[in-house]
Amino acid sequence: MSDQIAPIFFSSISLVTAVPQAALGTLRDESIGSNVEKYIYVCNNGIAATGVGVGLVRVASSSAGLYSCTASSLVGDMAIGFVKHVTIPPAEYGWALKRGLVNVTIASSASSKSAAPMQMGIDGTVLTLVAGGVPVGHFTTIVVSGNAGSLYVNL
Repeated sequence: MSDQIAPIFFSSISLVTAVPQAALGTLRDESIGSNVEKYIYVCNNGIAATGVGVGLVRVASSSAGLYSCTASSLVGDMAIGFVKHVTIPPAEYGWALKRGLVNVTIASSASSKSAAPMQMGIDGTVLTLVAGGVPVGHFTTIVVSGNAGSLYVNL
């Protein structure tokens, strides 16, 4: 049994703000029924809003900071997390899912998949893991190309 005290958060995991409400990179556990989901606090430093289900990756600029992110633009980018509850506009802060279920889109170029390891595709989508790729999770059901399904994220 742990003798550590969990931090108390006074805002919802669906809160998105222009002013940070926590330190970037802060981890947070949320109980969803009998499951626990893990989130990380990030800033969208991309030029476009990142909608629900979008996979987030670190911004290429080292000056942007470790937890500054945007939607993936290259196949195989290493994910920070996935937007689960609400769109994060550019230059705003929010929580990204690191472990748990999220509804995501499979890349239109990918074949239908079920329970196969997935990696980042372009525009925050996912596709089947290839040799040398970085896994982001597994689908829980069969998903047809270009459609959405539940992905168990484990980052």
